[in-house]
Amino acid sequence: MRPLFPQFDVDYIAGVMSLRKPQKISLKRLADILEEVPPSKTPDLEKNKGIVHNLFPTFTDFERSFMSITFALATGVGKTRLMGAFITYLYCQYGYRNFFIVAPNLTIYNKLKSDLGDPASRKYVFHGCGCFSKPPHVYADDEYRQKPLDFSASDINLFVFNIDKFNSEDASMRALNEYLGQSFYDTLAGLDDLVMLMDESHHYRAKSGAAALNDLKPIWGLELTATPLVTSGSKQIPFKNVVYEYPLSQAISDGYTRTPYAVGRADIDCYNFGEEQLDKMMLLDGIKCHERAKLHLRTYAENHGKPVVKPFMLVVCKDTEHAQKILDFIRSKEFRDGRYMNKTITIHSKQSGAERDENIKYLLEVENPDNPVEIVIHVNVLKEGWDVNNLYTIVPLRTAASKILREQTVGRGLRLPYGERTGDKDVDAVMLTAHDHFADVIEEAQKGCSIFHAGNVIQIHENDPEEQSAVTQPSIIPETDKIKEDAYAVTGVEQSAKNDAVIEKISETASSKIMEGLRKKPGENLTESDLHAIAKEVEQSVTQDRDLGETFQKNADPFHDWIPVHIGKTVRSIESKYIPIPRIKVSDYGAEEYIFSDFELDLQPFNHVPISNDLLVQNLQDMSDRIRIDGDKIDFEGFNPIKTILELLREKPEIDYESCSELLFKLIKSVVAHYISKFGENGVQNIVMMYRRDISEKIYEQMMRHFSCGNSLIQEEVVALNEYNLPNNYTFVARQSLWDPYVKGEERIKSILFDRIEKGVFSEAKFDSEPELIFARVLEQDSFVKNWLRPAPCQFNLTYNRNHQYIPDFVVETENVIYLVEVKGEDKMKDADVLAKKKRGVQYCRTATMWGKANGYKEWQYLFIPSKQVTPQSTFEVLCQRFAEMNTDGTSN
Repeated sequence: MRPLFPQFDVDYIAGVMSLRKPQKISLKRLADILEEVPPSKTPDLEKNKGIVHNLFPTFTDFERSFMSITFALATGVGKTRLMGAFITYLYCQYGYRNFFIVAPNLTIYNKLKSDLGDPASRKYVFHGCGCFSKPPHVYADDEYRQKPLDFSASDINLFVFNIDKFNSEDASMRALNEYLGQSFYDTLAGLDDLVMLMDESHHYRAKSGAAALNDLKPIWGLELTATPLVTSGSKQIPFKNVVYEYPLSQAISDGYTRTPYAVGRADIDCYNFGEEQLDKMMLLDGIKCHERAKLHLRTYAENHGKPVVKPFMLVVCKDTEHAQKILDFIRSKEFRDGRYMNKTITIHSKQSGAERDENIKYLLEVENPDNPVEIVIHVNVLKEGWDVNNLYTIVPLRTAASKILREQTVGRGLRLPYGERTGDKDVDAVMLTAHDHFADVIEEAQKGCSIFHAGNVIQIHENDPEEQSAVTQPSIIPETDKIKEDAYAVTGVEQSAKNDAVIEKISETASSKIMEGLRKKPGENLTESDLHAIAKEVEQSVTQDRDLGETFQKNADPFHDWIPVHIGKTVRSIESKYIPIPRIKVSDYGAEEYIFSDFELDLQPFNHVPISNDLLVQNLQDMSDRIRIDGDKIDFEGFNPIKTILELLREKPEIDYESCSELLFKLIKSVVAHYISKFGENGVQNIVMMYRRDISEKIYEQMMRHFSCGNSLIQEEVVALNEYNLPNNYTFVARQSLWDPYVKGEERIKSILFDRIEKGVFSEAKFDSEPELIFARVLEQDSFVKNWLRPAPCQFNLTYNRNHQYIPDFVVETENVIYLVEVKGEDKMKDADVLAKKKRGVQYCRTATMWGKANGYKEWQYLFIPSKQVTPQSTFEVLCQRFAEMNTDGTSN
C-alpha cells in the first residue's frame, strides 16, 4: 500500500511532534517491525514471533492471540504523546484509520479523551500535525448505543474505553445494535485496520480482560507501561513482548524528569523513636522541604518571568485510621502553629461521597495556583494516571519498605513543571523523606540501576538555618539633614524637634512605599498614578501615627504639598542609579559552527597493551580444554597509526577537520607518543590496529568536554533601551554587610546575602565566589566607577550554545564606558562553555557600542578577568586596561 503522506516518516514525525529520544526510538522500532511483519487478522504468530525476536532479542512472545508488542517507558517520558506518534505514523504510512485505546482507570480514560481528541486542550498531542484534515473523532462512553458510527466523519476514529467499563459492558457490547445491524463488538472485530493501544498495559493481563481484548481481533497491539511486570502470587514476572525498555533511572539521567533526592536525619537512630514520634519528625522535616521548595519556585518564577508553580506535599499513610491521626496532627497548633489547618485534604476509600467528591476535586485541580491545598494525605500510593507537575515533597509514613514501592512513590513527583529542566537544582528536584529507610536508600544509591545517586542523598541537621528570600532594593542613601532642609524650605513650617520627627517619618515611609511599588512592577518605571497613590499612602500612614499624627495635622496642608515633591525627588534619585541597557533582537543567527577549545589530553585512560602473537585452540565439546600456541608475528609495515585514528575522528558529526585540524593532530600525536614511549614503533602500530575505535572514542569523549556550539556571522540589532534594571530575587540563609568578614568556602558564600551596598544599583547582592565578592568591594571603593550591577537573569536575555542562557557576572558603568564583566577562575579560562559565553558577550558589546555611537549613548566594553588578578589592592581602571577584550572602536584586542 502506498503511503498517504510519504514525508511523514519517523524523522519528520519526531520533528513536528517534538518527540524525545526514547519516544523516537520507540517509533523507529515500530517502523522496523512493520517493514518485516505484515498486518493480518489471522497472523502466523509463531513465524512472526521469530522475526520480531531477531530484530529485538528482548522480545520472545506476543503473549496474546494477536500480535502485540510492548514499549516500556518510564513515568514522565510521555507515553500519551508516543501514542499520538504511533497513530500518526500508522495513518500516514499505512492508511490505518481505526484505533481502539484502552485505559486502566477513569483518570487516565478522561486524560486520553482530552489529549487525543480535544484540539483546544493544552496537551493535545496532534498539534502541528498537518496530515489530518479534521480532528480525530473520539467514540467513548455509551456513544455506540446512541447513534450510528460514522466512519467517514474524520480521518481517524479513536475508540477510547476504560477497561472496567469495557469488561462490565461486555454483554451490551456483544448484543445486537439497532444502528449497526450487528453488535458493537462484531463491528470493531470486523474492521480490517483496527489497531489496539493499551496504556499501562500491565493491568490487562488478567484472563478475563485479556480474553475480551483478544476477541476484538486487532491487526496489531501496541502496549505502553512503566511497569512491564505481571504479579503472580508473591512473584513478579517480566513481560515477554517488550521491544524497547527505557527505565526510570535512565530518564532521570537524561534529564526528562526531575531529580529525586532522599532526605534523612543526620546522626540519629530511628529505632530509638516510637512510630508516632517518627511520624511527627518526618512530617516536620517534610514541611521544611516543602516550604523551601515553595520559596525557590517563587524566586525562580520572579527572576525568569515564568508562571509561579505552587508546590504541594504528599503524605502516604498505611491505613485510614493512621491517616486521620496524621490529619489531626497537621491541623493542630503543634504543626507549624496551625498554618496548614485549612490547606490539607485526605483521600481514601472510606470517605463519604460528598467529602470524597470535594477532596477529589481539590486533588485534580492541585496544580492551580489558586487551589489552597498544600498537603495531600493518602492511604497507599496514588495510582497511575494522576499526572501532576507540582508534587515536590513526599513523606511516606510507615510505608515504602521496598525499593519498588519507593520508586513508585517517587514516580508521582517526577514530572517537570516547565516541560524541561531549568538548570535550577531546587526547581528540578523532588524530595522523599526516608528517615527510617535512609540506610537502604544510601545502599541503593551505590547501584547503577537505582533512581537515587550518591549526590542525591541529603541529611537534615537539627540546627540547619531556615532559608529566606529577598528582592533587591535600589541603593538609596537618605541624607537626613538635606531632606529636612528641603522640607522646611518648601513647607515654611517652624523648625522643631516634633516637625523633625514628622519629616523623618514621611521620608522613611515614602522610601518604603516606593520600594514596595517597584517590587510590584519589576523592571518598570513608576507612573504618575503610582506616585499619587504612594503620596496618599504616606500621608495616611503619618496621620494614623499615634505619636506624630497630631503634629502632622497642625501643618497638614504644607506637608501635603511637600510629600509628592519629596517622592518625586526620591524616585528620580533611584532612576539615576539605573544603568541603561540596550535590548537586543537577533535578526539572523547565521550558520551553526562547532568550537573545540584547546586542552591537554589526559593519557590515563589510554592503557592498552600490544596483543600477543599467540593462537588459542578451544575444544568445543570440553570448554575446559584450551591450549595456547605461538603464532606468526603480525606485519604492521605501512600501517599509519596517526592517519587511522584521524579518519575515525573525522567521521564524528561535531568535528570539522578544517577548523580544528591543529587540535586533532596535537591530541593524536600525544597518544601515539605515549604508546611509543612504552612499547616502541611496532607496539604502537599493534595497539592502534587492534584498539583504534576505542582509542578514537576516548579522544572524542575528552574533546566533547571542551566543545561548544556557536553561530558564525550572527546578526542582531538594538530594538529598545531598558532604562531601568530588573531586581534580583534571592534566597539566602545568612545576611551580612558587604564589608563584614565571613566564613570562607564556595558553598558558604553562595548562601549569604550581602547588603549595605552604596555604589551598586541595588543595595543587596549575592556572589558565587570569593573573587566576585572582592571585585564588588573594589567597585564600591573605586572613584573611577559610577554604578555597578549584578544583572537579574532576564535583564539581557542573551543565549549561546543552542539556547543556553548567558547571565553576565557584572555590569559596571564609568563616566564614558559601560563594561560587561566576567570574573573566572584560571582553571576555566579555556573551558569551551566559558569561551562561548565570552564570544557572545563580545558580540553584544560590539552591537551595543555601534548603536550607542549612533544614538548618543555610552560605548560598551567586555572584560574577561582571571580571578587571581582580583585582589583588595586592585583598581578597576587598571583591570580595564589589562583585560578589555575590545578596543574603543568595537574591534577585538
